[in-house]
Amino acid sequence: MSSGNRPSQRVVGSPETTAEHGDARRPTDARAAELTIGMYYRKAGTRDAGGVVMYVQELLDALSEHQSAYLYTESGELTSKMRTTDAEIVQLSDPAFDAATRVFPAITGKLVPLLGAMRDGTIARMNETLDVLVTHHYLEDIVLSNLLDIPVIRVYHGFERTGLGTAAHGMLSDSHSVVNSVQTNAEFVEQHGYEPDGIVYPGVDTDLFHPDAPPAFEREEPTVLFVGRFVESKGVFDLIDAVAAARDAGTDVHLSIVGRGDEDAVERRIEEHELASSVSVLGAVPHDELPGYYTAADVACLPSHYESFGMVNMEALACGTPVVTTSVDGVTEYAIDRETALLVPPETPEELATAIATAVSSPELRARLSEQGRAVAERYSWNQSAKRLVDVCAEILGRTDRETFERTDREVLNAD
Repeated sequence: MSSGNRPSQRVVGSPETTAEHGDARRPTDARAAELTIGMYYRKAGTRDAGGVVMYVQELLDALSEHQSAYLYTESGELTSKMRTTDAEIVQLSDPAFDAATRVFPAITGKLVPLLGAMRDGTIARMNETLDVLVTHHYLEDIVLSNLLDIPVIRVYHGFERTGLGTAAHGMLSDSHSVVNSVQTNAEFVEQHGYEPDGIVYPGVDTDLFHPDAPPAFEREEPTVLFVGRFVESKGVFDLIDAVAAARDAGTDVHLSIVGRGDEDAVERRIEEHELASSVSVLGAVPHDELPGYYTAADVACLPSHYESFGMVNMEALACGTPVVTTSVDGVTEYAIDRETALLVPPETPEELATAIATAVSSPELRARLSEQGRAVAERYSWNQSAKRLVDVCAEILGRTDRETFERTDREVLNAD
């Protein structure tokens, strides 16, 4: 394991197939057990919603139970999860760049913490302290993989959007690659022409997300729950259309929408269908309060046009809430139609309406989906995901002499 001083800026907190997911065990390989692993993701310390944020927080927390682990993140109030994790939190900030962040938010919002890290010596301390750094965004990965003398691993969370960033990463990054699902693995091979170093699935906290969570609300009519971003690709507008279609066909349900995004567009679609009394837009909900929303609902619905995995589905399954979702590749890795969920093609509001009506009208079907869905969720644990990440890191280090990462251009990088 690397030795050296701990970072001075820190907050110290108190498979290839789904069937292989199970309880994790402390790594038996001595080298793996001694690894110090860092994760860099700008939003992971201060945000409590979003698929990548949850992936980083939960994976880091599970990792820190058995490994020395660090999170490098933006400054600000830490989430409850990050305040209690055993991982060490290094918050990066440089107020001198705040104005630039406001002018060029898409780029400088991600670069500002990196520039601060270069100025305050954090990069040097990463080299001294860590064996491996894990990143989750192409721009951060390009910069860090070229600055650090240790192996860097980028986790790919899907290829819904590709373009200049993907091309630039392929040419400029010096990192290893991990993907989050078989679907993303296939997309990675298509984009890059070679296999990534491994798959580290998302997990679910089955102690937090469970069928006995106290319901957050009660309604007389059947309730459908949506959790996600208010964007076209998540299918929220398809779902509103489906609720209207179900009503017109004689099935009345109440739709509860949790998340953030273009709320004005959501409200306009609700008004177009005259659904004001049938839809509640609840806004963002802290992650640790979500279980009660799942257990309060009769059906959870994630009608995404694309998913590399679909963590919302897994949370609902863990709570025993019947799931209606789309038959996109990332979802069909764990969801089987009429066994563990009801599946419909993406962008088909009429079929979505039929599936919702089928679910709410059949207590027997909901009971079967609930039982089998929970069984699926229990095969996915963050501890297992953390163990897999440790294994991948150990494999990479085993075939990579640390000395080969020593840069010959250090003087250039430090030049005025």
